[in-house]
Amino acid sequence: MNFSIAHLWSQMGMVAKGVVIVLIIMSILAIGVTVERFITFRKAKIQSIGYIGSLLPLVSSQGRLREAVGLDQRWQASPVAKVIGSGINEFVRGVESLGAKASDASEFELVVDGSSRTMERVKERQLAGMRKGMPLLATISSSAPFVGLFGTVFGIITAFQGMGDPEKGGGGIASVAAGIAEALIATAVGLGVAIVSVWFYNYFIAKIDDVTIDLDETAGEVLDSMMREARGPMAVAPMAAAHGHGHGHGPPSQMPRGPITSPYPGGGPQRY
Repeated sequence: MNFSIAHLWSQMGMVAKGVVIVLIIMSILAIGVTVERFITFRKAKIQSIGYIGSLLPLVSSQGRLREAVGLDQRWQASPVAKVIGSGINEFVRGVESLGAKASDASEFELVVDGSSRTMERVKERQLAGMRKGMPLLATISSSAPFVGLFGTVFGIITAFQGMGDPEKGGGGIASVAAGIAEALIATAVGLGVAIVSVWFYNYFIAKIDDVTIDLDETAGEVLDSMMREARGPMAVAPMAAAHGHGHGHGPPSQMPRGPITSPYPGGGPQRY
């Protein structure tokens, strides 16, 4: 008996052919999503490393945070750049709007809180964008086996019909071979599509979780830097007043500020 793909296809019923065509379309969609996500995550990784490398010298030095405004525009594919850039821009705008209230601790805290909320909102939008295509992969991975099973059922029906047809051998192997082959093909294609789809779905979900951790760690470091920037004028003002009314001499000392350090080995996000 001829078991070539062309021969098996010619022996399959219309329902089984329809099932296989649907599964092929599902596999093409899954491949498309996978390739697109690979490219997107690769660009995000490269540009995030570049952005962090450019950002660290600015946030590590006292008074240079303003220079980071607009830096994120050079790294459009980086979710880290968009999230952190939005927070820095909001912080600088808030500080500039304080004016004479720059030494008010409560006002500075409001500015930092506003920057934190801005980064949180942008982070959620960026993560939603990174989850693009994941519902489709999840749907394909969960439904492909059932689509294949649908074809399997009709293949078994075809096999039983062959067993009862005297013209096809009346129960011999030849009478059921076509139906069994039809059923197994549908099952195999459905399982193959589902297995590959669920692999890549879980892979990308893990990558998105890594990006989420990277965003949280970087945002925390930048917020710490903002607080150090905010404490500068707040620390100097009371010390200057104390020196003016007391007996001490010399310029007022400022609170020590440690440099910001990257949460990533090598100066850039390495998880994704």
